[in-house]
Amino acid sequence: MVRLSVCLIARNEEQNLPRALKSIGGIADEVIVTDTGSTDATAHIAAQFGAQVHHFPWCDDFSAARNFTLDQARGQWVLWLDADEELLPGSDEELTRSLESDQVLAYNVIRQDLVRSDRLDLYAQMWQLRLFRLDPDLRFRGRCHPQFFPPVHETAKGKGLSVGTSTITLRHDGYVPAVLRSKLERGLRLLELELHDRPGQFYYLVEYGRTLLALENDERGWAVVAEAAEQLVPVLNHRTPFSSMIAPLLECLLQLPEDRFPPGITMNTLLDLSERWFPRAAPLLWIRAKREFDNGSFEEAEGVLRLLLEMGRAHSYDRSVSFNPAIIGDDALLNLGACLLRQGKMDEAERCFKGLLKSDTRGSEARSNLDAIGRLRRDFGVRRTRPKAKHG
Repeated sequence: MVRLSVCLIARNEEQNLPRALKSIGGIADEVIVTDTGSTDATAHIAAQFGAQVHHFPWCDDFSAARNFTLDQARGQWVLWLDADEELLPGSDEELTRSLESDQVLAYNVIRQDLVRSDRLDLYAQMWQLRLFRLDPDLRFRGRCHPQFFPPVHETAKGKGLSVGTSTITLRHDGYVPAVLRSKLERGLRLLELELHDRPGQFYYLVEYGRTLLALENDERGWAVVAEAAEQLVPVLNHRTPFSSMIAPLLECLLQLPEDRFPPGITMNTLLDLSERWFPRAAPLLWIRAKREFDNGSFEEAEGVLRLLLEMGRAHSYDRSVSFNPAIIGDDALLNLGACLLRQGKMDEAERCFKGLLKSDTRGSEARSNLDAIGRLRRDFGVRRTRPKAKHG
C-alpha cells in the first residue's frame, strides 16, 4: 500500500534538490519529481535519490504542473514540498500521527522562511497547506501562488471532514536576497497572466500590488493596491475578514497618503480593521508602533513593541503571511530602547541596547546609543537605579 507520496516540481534545482530529498528519506512511500524543463542535472539527481521523474513542458502555470504531478501519485496522502525547502528533523512522528486521522482532509504545516541562508535562527513562521489526501476534488488553480479551488475548507465541509494544523515543519530559503528579485520578476509576469485570465481576484490583486511595490514600480503598485482596497468597502462592518490577504493589503494601505484611499475608506477605518480583524499580525503592529512613536506617544509605542518581542519569543503571532522576523526581534528591541530613552527610563533602555551588542544588523546602533547614554550619565550625573533591598 502506498500511504504517502511526496511530490515536487523542479526546474534547474540541482543545488537545492539534494537537501530537499534527503530530508524526506525513509518517510515517503514514493517520491514524485516533475521536471519542467531543466538544463542542469535536476532530473538525474532526482533519479539517483530513487524518485520517479516525470517531464512536463513549462506553460507559465504552476497549478498545471502541480496537477499533472498529482495525477502521477498513488498514495493515500500527499506531502507537497518545494525544491528549496526541507522537512526538519523531529517532524516524522507528527507526520505519522497526522496520516492516521480519518477526520481530516488536509493539514496546515509550519514553514520557516529564512532571511539569510547562513542564519538558521532568523526566520518567521507561517502556515502552509501542504499535507492532504489524494482526492480528485483537491486540485490547484492559479498560474502562481497555487491554491486549491474550490477552497479546501469548502471541500472538507462537503465531505464531513476538517482542515487541521500540525507541528510538521518545513524550512524555506527561497526568499533570501540572492534569489528574491528573480523570483519577484517571474512572479510579476505570472500574476499579470493570471489576472488577465480571471480579472478582479482579490488574492492575486493584492499579490500583484505588493510585487510591483517590491520591484519599486510604485505608481502602478499603489494603483493596484487601491483597486484591491475597493473590495473592502462593502464588508467594513463584518466581524471577520473574508481573506487573510486583507492583512498585507492593510499593511500597504497604511503607508499611503489618505488622499489615495478609495471612497469610503479612511485612516481610522484601516486602523480599526487592523485591530479588529488582525490583532496579532506582526507587520500591522509594527506599523502601529511606528505611528505611536512618530506621534510622540512613547508609552503606547513601548507597549506595542513589548508585545511584538513577546510574540517573537513565543511564536504566537498571526501565521497567515510571512514577514521580516527583525520586527519581532532585533529591530523591535532597538526601537523599544529608543522609546524607553525618550521616556527617561535610562536603565531599561541600556539593557535593551546591551542585548543587541552581538547583533550583526543592529550592533553598531546599539553601541552608539550606549555611548550616548554614557555621555548623559557623565554630563548630567545620572546614576543607574539600584534595586531596592527586600525586607522580610
